[in-house]
Amino acid sequence: MTSVRTLCRVGAVLYVLAYAAAAPAEEVARLQSPDGRLTVTLTLDANGPQWQVGYKQAPLVKPSRLGVVPEGAAPSAWESAQFESTRHSETIATVWGKFAEYANDYRQGVWTLRAADGPERTIRIVLRVYDQGVALRYEFPNDGGWDDEVHLKDDATEFAFAGDYTAWSYRKEHDPWGPAPLSTLPGSSAHNPPLTLRGDGDTYACVLEAAIFNGAPFRLTPIQPGGTALRATFEPSTLAPGQSTSWRVLIVGDRPGDLLTAPLPYCLNPPCELSDTDWIKPGLALWDWRAWGARTDDGFQYGLDMPSWRRFIDFASANNIRYLVVDANWYGPEFEKESDPRTSRDHLIAQTNTRRPKIIRAPAPDDWQDPIDMPALIAYAKQRNVGVILYVNDVARRNYPFEETLSLYQQWGAAGIKYGFMSGSGQRKVRATREIVRLCAERHLVCDFHDGPVPPSGDERTYPNYLTREFCHAQSDSLRAFSPSDFCEQVFVNMIAGPLDMNNGLYALKNPAKDRPRIYANVESTVVSETARVLITFSGLAILPDCPEAYAAKADLFEFLRRLPMTWDETRVLHGEIGASIATARRSGDAWYVGAVTNEQPRTLDLSLDFLEPGRKYTATLYEDAPDSHFQTNREAYRIRQIPVDQKSVISAKLAPGGGHCMILEPS
Repeated sequence: MTSVRTLCRVGAVLYVLAYAAAAPAEEVARLQSPDGRLTVTLTLDANGPQWQVGYKQAPLVKPSRLGVVPEGAAPSAWESAQFESTRHSETIATVWGKFAEYANDYRQGVWTLRAADGPERTIRIVLRVYDQGVALRYEFPNDGGWDDEVHLKDDATEFAFAGDYTAWSYRKEHDPWGPAPLSTLPGSSAHNPPLTLRGDGDTYACVLEAAIFNGAPFRLTPIQPGGTALRATFEPSTLAPGQSTSWRVLIVGDRPGDLLTAPLPYCLNPPCELSDTDWIKPGLALWDWRAWGARTDDGFQYGLDMPSWRRFIDFASANNIRYLVVDANWYGPEFEKESDPRTSRDHLIAQTNTRRPKIIRAPAPDDWQDPIDMPALIAYAKQRNVGVILYVNDVARRNYPFEETLSLYQQWGAAGIKYGFMSGSGQRKVRATREIVRLCAERHLVCDFHDGPVPPSGDERTYPNYLTREFCHAQSDSLRAFSPSDFCEQVFVNMIAGPLDMNNGLYALKNPAKDRPRIYANVESTVVSETARVLITFSGLAILPDCPEAYAAKADLFEFLRRLPMTWDETRVLHGEIGASIATARRSGDAWYVGAVTNEQPRTLDLSLDFLEPGRKYTATLYEDAPDSHFQTNREAYRIRQIPVDQKSVISAKLAPGGGHCMILEPS
């Protein structure tokens, strides 16, 4: 333990930790990662407490200010009272995820600062340094002299990057901003993390947030136009003494794939709060939304009705698909206050276009069959080992007793909810999300949040029933399709934060915009790429957008998807180039599942199988683009073959433009 006592005068009272008086720079502490490659230095100077980060003996973040902005006046002087350094090492078992367990291995520093005048107050800066990155947060101790509430106006944490690195930034339901020099990041608005960076040499980094439980999520704003320094900012938030902010996280690595396998977001969250997690089952789901209006060869037309849902359930039951997602409007037009989410057994839905459903109450017209009976549908599904996930809109939560609604869904036997269009922002939205997830956990309901959700932040550790969220441009959402390049960017930006509900896996690709009224543009992909994207996109719930008939027509290719367990013992990124291509391998038991995709350019990836068990023989089933496959002109061509492989094998995966490649590797 190191104790430090330093007095600094504050000239600008807005910042808890922002000093203005001239003072000699003083190093308070230096922390290294367990492997010694990452170094964080803490100093005090005229600008206040600062941090700087070095990686592989080169600067990554230059001296940058630390602090938060409270309401009202801050003390005019603070003392650096104490610095404590400790080493932590443990193994964390996961309920589900990329790995069966994580090594939570880091050095921690706790820096205590105490007000030197005015009310006696203390604040702590907690810093953790892993081999894969660094994280910090601000704590307000119970005995720190704070009032009953701690009112924060803003963040003041800075990231002054040492170079004008190539950057990509999250853009909600759009493709990421970039690639472009960090200095060109628009300064007119704040930018939501993750922010992914390609630095000098073999250095990659990502700024993001972990454990978003109390305050508003932070955003990033350039400090000066044309510069490479960013400041975190958030909407005003109120904490209680004893609480802390979320973690500000900087993940680092030598390859883009290192950003996707780093343990920080998960390990920085509190342990699981659920005593029983056996009921939480990741898996694949069929989905009615994109299939609406599609006609099959036998003359059937999919709609929001009982025959369509039973057809989905029958296929799911026969193909190892765990869930059916019944999407919006099943209880009435989702944005109308009169639509009661507890509705059952008394209505039909007439929908003649993609936007405006019409609800018809009992007694129904004579020519209508099968009124919507959700309890009966759920019972039908449970008899076939399929869980039903029910959509509920924020309008329904705000106008009807929500706990009663969730309890009713539990009584019906529903497996979970898909939550849409939560209103509000900042701390209000964070707390509402947490409460919904908690209430669902109490009732053994899994969760999927859509339409501008709170960012993923590793919180599936604390509440593993939170399986996924639409923190991305989901395929065909917002009336448009994303491109192959967009996908190869989103996985290296959005997906670093956590599980994504991206809705990959469309199989009827020849003219989906014509045949599927809710697919508004042709999907630029090959069918093998669509298959690989389901594996590559990390999620506890992979929602497949096509009709059962589309999958049955390519049953040999669909075999790859139907076998995916969606929870993994091990994950490796075999290859990665942001915006260009990615190859991911995931292990479940003795079997490995591999998926690779490319952008609009064809390429051959030489994938080493050196991760296989030495001395053991395997059979590789390869799912490949056909020689003439193309994401625009020949989307559905593919071929399948088997070859013997072992740890010394290298697979030359030939990817068509916009194409993909899949493998299942099993012991012979």
